[in-house]
Amino acid sequence: MSETIPQRSQPKVSILIPSYNTAQFISESINSVLDQDYPNKEVIVIDDGSTDETLNILAAYGDRIRVIQQGNQGAAVARNRGLDVAQGHYIAFLDSDDIWLPAKLSTQIAYLEAHPEIGLVYSRWQTWKPDAKGRFPPPHAMSLVGAAPHSPQASIIPECSGWLYDRLLTGGSLLHTITVVARRELIERVGRFDPELKRGQDYDYWIRASRHTEIHQLEPVLALYRLHGNGCIRKWPDLNYEGLILKRTISRWGLEGPDGQIADGTAVKRRIAQTHFDFAHHHYWGGQPRLAAKSCLEAIQLNPWHTASWRYLAASLAKAIWSRIGAPRASGRTRT
Repeated sequence: MSETIPQRSQPKVSILIPSYNTAQFISESINSVLDQDYPNKEVIVIDDGSTDETLNILAAYGDRIRVIQQGNQGAAVARNRGLDVAQGHYIAFLDSDDIWLPAKLSTQIAYLEAHPEIGLVYSRWQTWKPDAKGRFPPPHAMSLVGAAPHSPQASIIPECSGWLYDRLLTGGSLLHTITVVARRELIERVGRFDPELKRGQDYDYWIRASRHTEIHQLEPVLALYRLHGNGCIRKWPDLNYEGLILKRTISRWGLEGPDGQIADGTAVKRRIAQTHFDFAHHHYWGGQPRLAAKSCLEAIQLNPWHTASWRYLAASLAKAIWSRIGAPRASGRTRT
C-alpha cells in the first residue's frame, strides 16, 4: 500500500456515486473503486431513476456495494441521500462514468491523516477522450501527466492550495468533484448540496467549504474524467447558475475570506460577466437568441469593455427579430 496508516486503525471511507442511465460505463467506475488498495471503504451508489440496464448491472455486485434508489431528482439530491447513510470518517465522490486511478484513496487518506488541520483534499485529474471510433483507451495505455506517488506523502500544488475562498470567486471551480475527499466533520459543518441548483451545485459546495478549512490539491493525477456525448456538461439549463452562485456568495460573505484575504472586486465582476457571456454564447448557438441577448446585456453591465459581448448582443437581437418575422410567413405557407 502507498500509505503508512496501520491497517487496524485505517478510518472508513464512504464513496458516493450518483448514477443515471450510465450502464455503458458504470462497471468501470465501480471497479476502479473496488480495486483501490485502501481496504476500509464502503461504496454507495445512489441511482437517480435510471431506465436503462444500470440497475441490473448494480445488482450483480451483490453486497460489495450498497444501492439506494430514488426517482429522478438530480445529482445534488442523490449525493445528499448518500450523505444521509454514509458511515465513513471520510467522504469521497465519484461520478458513474468516470474512474479513479490506483492508489487514489490511500494517497489522499494518508495526507489527511498526516495533516489533521486540513478538512478537504483534491487532486489533479486528466480528461479521458475517445478515439476516432468512440472507444476509450485503457488507462494503463494512456500518457498521464502525473501518477500516484510511490512515497507515502504526496506533495501539494501551492497555487491551488490553502484558503481558497478568494481564488474560487475569481477563478471558478478549481476542484473536480471526482477527486475530492473530505472529513465527515467538515461535511457536517458545511451541510448538504443545494438541490435548487441544477448546475454548479458542487462549485457552490466547495465555496461553502472554503469558509471552514484550508483545501489542498495533491500533485498526482488520481482520476480520469470521461468526455462523451451524454455528459451533463452538454446540457445547459435556462438559468445561469454559476453567475447566481457567485452573486449569492458575495451577498452572503462579501469579498473577504476567512484568512483575511480580500478578492479583487474588479476580477470578481469580470468573472461573473464571463459566466453571462458563456451562457449567452451557448444559447445563441443553441437556438435561443432572446435568452442570449438578455445574458449579453448582463455581461455588458458588469464588463462593458468586453467586445465579444457586444458582438453577440447584436447578433442575438438580429437573430431574434428574424425568427419572429419569419415564423408567421412560414406558418402561412403551411396553411395554404
